[in-house]
Amino acid sequence: MTATGPFARLWRALHVIEDAALVSLLLVMILLAVAQIFLRNVADQSLVWADPFLRVAVLWIGMLGATIAARENSHIAIDIATRYLPEKLARASGVVLALFTAGVCAVVAWYAWLFVRDEQGYGTVAFAAVPAWLCEAIMPVAFALIALRYVLIAVGVATGRRPVR
Repeated sequence: MTATGPFARLWRALHVIEDAALVSLLLVMILLAVAQIFLRNVADQSLVWADPFLRVAVLWIGMLGATIAARENSHIAIDIATRYLPEKLARASGVVLALFTAGVCAVVAWYAWLFVRDEQGYGTVAFAAVPAWLCEAIMPVAFALIALRYVLIAVGVATGRRPVR
């Protein structure tokens, strides 16, 4: 569903930022991993911070990928009901499922926020003087964005502007 109205630009900008962040992070991960392999095998050295950074980058890529999957409504789903129910019931089922997904993601976002807030209070360092909470901050942001997107999917399905699946 393409966005219309006053928020269309904002949504398109968010899409570009998500896509660019995902591609850039993946490129950095590949280059850093290749550099690590080269340094270890040729120079008998390594970047001390590279392995922890790569672990954090995997988290960020996973979360960014999840927000993009939510944007496209292409998360894994087992929704036999929408295939065999009449159109109106399939639409109602789609709305309920989208709202349930949004609710679960909102709860996870809340608890992820509490986790990140606590982590900030602990002052844990992830790598190279980068605080752990900063590395984990993607979790509440991504889950909140996914929740918002599924609310919008529910509205789109309810109004008939978006297909059930």
